[in-house]
Amino acid sequence: IGVAAFAAGYAVASLWQKAGRKKYRDSAGASVEGEDHSMFYDEDIVSLTSIPDRKKFLPSDFYGQMVRDCIICCVDCVVVRNNPFKKNTRECLLVERSDEPAKGLWWLPGGRIFKGETFFTAALRKTQEETGVEGRALQVLVTFFPRSSWDTEIEKGTQTVNVVVFVELKEGSQVILDDTSERYRWLPLDGEIEDEDKYVYVQLQRL
Repeated sequence: IGVAAFAAGYAVASLWQKAGRKKYRDSAGASVEGEDHSMFYDEDIVSLTSIPDRKKFLPSDFYGQMVRDCIICCVDCVVVRNNPFKKNTRECLLVERSDEPAKGLWWLPGGRIFKGETFFTAALRKTQEETGVEGRALQVLVTFFPRSSWDTEIEKGTQTVNVVVFVELKEGSQVILDDTSERYRWLPLDGEIEDEDKYVYVQLQRL
């Protein structure tokens, strides 16, 4: 009986491992759709997930010192829609940055994660703040470690950790840009995405 139980257990474990590997392959190394694997670990979850107003907007000098002394966690948002006028055509929202970093480049909406936010909630907030649209966060695609805009002649190599989140546009949402961007455009995913900035191109390859 013991041998039979062990064999059955081993078979179940093997099937579970195979299913897990298949799920990982199907998502191309990104998280499984609909999950961002967030877990707040403490008995007092409220204090961990609260976002005081005083911690949302930090003085420039203070924030600059933070970036130079440690790594800041951010999100970038790959916002995708189905073209309402062209069937079976998916498009990604790109914005022309008016501020550093990436000033003048066609880029992804995004920014700093607030205390108490998950990757998904931060992505939805930044999407709405910078572009005015609402969406549904589906998937963490990848994590990048880019140079920040806070480098100086003396201190170089400042960086952020950017978690890239796939966001599906809510039907009927209209783009209204804030002052961090000059223009926007919808880039067809079946078009020539190779001409985009390397950072943007790598994200779009995962869709």
